[in-house]
Amino acid sequence: MDVESITSGAQLVDVTIPQLLSARRAERPEAVAYKQKRRGEWIAVTWRQYSDQVANLAAALQKSGFAHGDRAAIMGDVSQEWLLADMATICAGGVMVGVYFTSSPEEVGYYLSDSSASFVFVGSELQLGIVLASGQAEKARKIIVLDPEWNGADVAANVVSLRTFCEGISVDADGFLRKQAGQATASDLVSIGYTSGTTGFPKGAMLTHLSLLAGAHSVTTFTPRMRSDTHRVVVHLPMSHTVARAQATTLPLLVRMVPHFGETSMEFAQTIKDVKPTYFTAPPRFYQRFATQILSKVHSASAKQKQAYQFAMTIARKALDDRQAGGTPDPLISALFAVCQDQIFRPLLAEVGFEELAITYTSSAAMPSELMSLWQLWGLQLKECYGQTELVGANLVQMAEWPEAGTVGVPVHDAAWETAVLEDGEMIVRGPGLFIGYWNKPEETKSALREGWLYTGDIVDIGPTGLFKLVDRKKEIINTSNGKSISPTQIENEVRHSPFISEAAVIGEGKKYLTALIEVDAVATMEWARSRDLQIAQYGDLANSEIVVRMIEAEIGKANSRLARAEQIKAFRILPEELSPENGVMTPTRKKRRKQIIERYRSLVDSLYDDSEDDLVKAEVKE
Repeated sequence: MDVESITSGAQLVDVTIPQLLSARRAERPEAVAYKQKRRGEWIAVTWRQYSDQVANLAAALQKSGFAHGDRAAIMGDVSQEWLLADMATICAGGVMVGVYFTSSPEEVGYYLSDSSASFVFVGSELQLGIVLASGQAEKARKIIVLDPEWNGADVAANVVSLRTFCEGISVDADGFLRKQAGQATASDLVSIGYTSGTTGFPKGAMLTHLSLLAGAHSVTTFTPRMRSDTHRVVVHLPMSHTVARAQATTLPLLVRMVPHFGETSMEFAQTIKDVKPTYFTAPPRFYQRFATQILSKVHSASAKQKQAYQFAMTIARKALDDRQAGGTPDPLISALFAVCQDQIFRPLLAEVGFEELAITYTSSAAMPSELMSLWQLWGLQLKECYGQTELVGANLVQMAEWPEAGTVGVPVHDAAWETAVLEDGEMIVRGPGLFIGYWNKPEETKSALREGWLYTGDIVDIGPTGLFKLVDRKKEIINTSNGKSISPTQIENEVRHSPFISEAAVIGEGKKYLTALIEVDAVATMEWARSRDLQIAQYGDLANSEIVVRMIEAEIGKANSRLARAEQIKAFRILPEELSPENGVMTPTRKKRRKQIIERYRSLVDSLYDDSEDDLVKAEVKE
């Protein structure tokens, strides 16, 4: 099967994952399937070795009573063992249930109970402890610890190491995979991917072979180089996330992509420097932190180096203007930019491991225009795309070369996918990669899937040139007491244009005016503040620093100048800590949980709306 010649998701309607793994084993047995870093060394694993391990683990599952349609949950950090557990579960005819490794015992208990998982894979002793504390561990037939160095004993009767679980199992991988491929159909349920749960309980999106494969394939429709070249990718997002899952599990079955797994996801920055990926996609927050790291290098350079950098940036601005204006670029400017890129920008990109990037995208949140332009000035052709768990891949992408920030592009060039916009602005999508519903939630399924269309819940605006702009979540519109319906996301994006602000949470439901909780950028703001106040020693000090408060006030003032009066932020507080999944206010994929943010920082929110401040702003909120 020549999967690399597939041009439309419609061609995958009869294709399954074990079928593709079997084909890779037959066609490219000695080619590298993936690489794992252990104890400082990179270990290459071939398709033959990979498929051998998958077949043995899948056979061990079946021997232990794992039947077609049974659920196996996986909770663990990024690793080859996660990949093996995922692929083995699918090849055994089962359903993989992804659990974010940062989940609390209560969250894990919900996932295991909701999915009725009979087998549980855990990455390490840490995740084992969380599963054991979830209240659902005793219901699992087996809890399998993936860490190859784990030697725990007598933890619980149903807990076993991966090595012990597979002992005595040795199957003919060719025959086993052919048999499993023969029993599978593209419409079989193979995965339950829980949504981030920004509001309410997470919903389990049910995905089939077709969902996963066509969703992953959609990415290749707007990146043809992915089908013609071999690419390196660092899997750094949690593997329960659809992007990481595609990079590790399905895209390598469709194109020549080699996933790289670092020692831990916490070391992803070093892993990226090691690997020098040619393909990279991540939320804007990652690009912001990498840009801050590069700018820190620039600011600490010698006067001569700074002068050279500023000259290169002057040339880069002219070159970018040329590219975005259309027509034929000025050959002299292009030649000068090539020199600047080689001498100035590529060495700076090397500081974060980006010097060989050929394909790079951002998604999951709007990219601040200044941040996107900065990367383009440095020579990285960064683009935006839109996707969600329920459609697995992407249906919108910036196709133009060197696109301007502010849109998520146009619908993908694949007739199998359709995108439409309702009268109220909600975008709906249909295509082969859609999910088939929410596990155990028929009413939510009926609301999201209607006559084959996915109702995304996202409000979009289509510009005069056909470019889509993401406005906000349909349910996240703020209604002020003045009767204004306001998009908090658009305001937050304006605020995040500041290099000193990494995140903002706009508040104002039922209030007369808008306020915001601000997370300052740890690197940029600390560097700025320490040069002015020697008393600032740690992140928490920034919230109480008068000079930092005044500086952020000025940054918000800049954002307010670009906003309508009703959209302007009247007051703010700097958060005393960084937002993170660990403190419950961010999802594992870095989306804000607004309700949890307001609850955790209730005292700060209340201080934004006390009587004294209300008196101060009364004049401003009157129309």
